[in-house]
Amino acid sequence: MAVYPAYFERGEGGHVVVSFPDLPGCFTQGDTEAEAMHMAIDALSGHIHTLRELDREVPSPSALSALIVPPGIHAALVPGPAEDTPPVRINISISKQLLRDIDATAKREGLTRSGFLAAAAKERLTRV
Repeated sequence: MAVYPAYFERGEGGHVVVSFPDLPGCFTQGDTEAEAMHMAIDALSGHIHTLRELDREVPSPSALSALIVPPGIHAALVPGPAEDTPPVRINISISKQLLRDIDATAKREGLTRSGFLAAAAKERLTRV
């Protein structure tokens, strides 16, 4: 499993915004640093799985020590998905309005639809 460096920064409204210097367009946020880390793990996994599904190259992670971290930003390593557990494509039926709501929320949180649904399922399973 590869680990990727991530930038954690306080955004407007106090949210912790997470971005990945090696993966442009991969970002998320959380209300706390702990929640942001949880969301970062999910966003990274979803982003890498999407790249793989699209047969695009998955960039190698930079060394944390090789990055120049801007002032006010905390850098940390985020674990990526296990290499030997590729995602499984499924077919589901869902109402159009619920799908629109899922897509809108996933976009706001910087997740893919698959990443959002997987995170929601994991969250629900931890409560069962």
